Amino acid sequence: MSGELWAILLFAVLGVCWFDSMRAREAALAIAQRAVDNADCQLLDATVSLNALRLARDDEGVPRLHRVYRFEFSDDGTRRLPGTVTLLGRTLLRVEMAPHREMPPTWTVVRGGRDDPP
Repeated sequence: MSGELWAILLFAVLGVCWFDSMRAREAALAIAQRAVDNADCQLLDATVSLNALRLARDDEGVPRLHRVYRFEFSDDGTRRLPGTVTLLGRTLLRVEMAPHREMPPTWTVVRGGRDDPP
């Protein structure tokens, strides 16, 4: 094969890999958005970022890309909390979100205080 043919083949392979990565990222973003919406929180920066990438085998033994995407969300509008979306190929393995929505303190009313009538 000539050098030009190798170059075209290399660019084609890189294009397919890039396109697959963009589709996986879009899927991870949609999954993160859905998880955050279900938790009644807000997805910050409206984005996910690739945190880890490796080869792994699925249930049939076929090699797939195992991707972990990171995102941040807020439960009260001020705190930034981390979350991850893990995909094997384009199959969702798990969504993890940091503990959020702290319960407000419970106030107990005690009778006989200083301001209460006797």
